[in-house]
Amino acid sequence: MDIEHLDDSVGEPPTEMAEHFGGQARIQSLPNPFSEGPAIFAVHFEPGGRSRPHVHPDGQVLIITSGRGMVGSRDGRREVEAGDVVVTGPGEWHWHGATPSTPVTHVTVQRPGPDSIDWDVDQRDWEEGY
Repeated sequence: MDIEHLDDSVGEPPTEMAEHFGGQARIQSLPNPFSEGPAIFAVHFEPGGRSRPHVHPDGQVLIITSGRGMVGSRDGRREVEAGDVVVTGPGEWHWHGATPSTPVTHVTVQRPGPDSIDWDVDQRDWEEGY
């Protein structure tokens, strides 16, 4: 049995994907017992940090574990907080991260691999009024 503690002071900046993030974020690897199955990791966003818009061909689940954050979709923006679970459907345009003034951490569950995210999408108005 492995026990991992979510810790917003650990993790690695998304250096290979830095152009896909605004502000500061760190990705914390989590133990994953599945030889085949989802990728599971935590993302810690500093205030104002967030992902750029993207889609996941197979969808994505975000479990908000601490702080207050924002998620955006074609339907608008919503504030989320610890205890919220966000499910994006396959191919659903979205972005997620911290509010401008508060950090947020979420656990991500998604298909593993480089083809699990498509960053080549319309940016729309994701930066306006944030």
